[in-house]
Order: sequence, then C-alpha cells, then structure tokens
Amino acid sequence: MDKIAVFVIYDRAVDEEVLAALRECGIESYTRWHNASGVGTTGPHQGDQVWPALNNVLMAVTGSQEQGRILERLRALREDFPFTGLRALVVPVLDMI
Repeated sequence: MDKIAVFVIYDRAVDEEVLAALRECGIESYTRWHNASGVGTTGPHQGDQVWPALNNVLMAVTGSQEQGRILERLRALREDFPFTGLRALVVPVLDMI
C-alpha cells in the first residue's frame, strides 16, 4: 500500500474542528506543531499585538486510498469556516522507518 503524508496548516481557532474532521476519516495518529506564524490569503498570523492570530500545522501519514476522503472532509470544513485559513497538501511517502 502506498503511503501519503497529509499536511494541514490552519488557524488555531479551528483546532478542535480539524482534529474531529480527521478522526472522522480514521486518522488517529499525527504530529502537530502549535503556534506557527505565517502570511497567507487570510492575512498575517504572527502572534503579536498587530497580528495576534497564529496557525497550527498537523501532519498525518496514511494510505494513499484515503486521500480523496480526507481532502473532501477538509474542503467541507473550509466551507464551514470561510474566513478562517485552512490549507492542506499531500505528498508521497517514499520510505519510512
């Protein structure tokens, strides 16, 4: 079975919703980085007095057959929160130990 890594970069305000969406897709194991800063289409997220918002980044490795279901669920979540940044990208896992 081919593996993929799904990276989700999102406003930390929707942390619980992102985790719930991934659980619905069978994702229980992940690595999460808290308080990531950046600038995207929803504006700066710098964690300071001017731009107080911050992001979280989550990475989960799963089978490639799950890609469509995961991205569909995350697209629905973006529609539920249209003014909150949420991006997902998928990369192949060539090897893993």
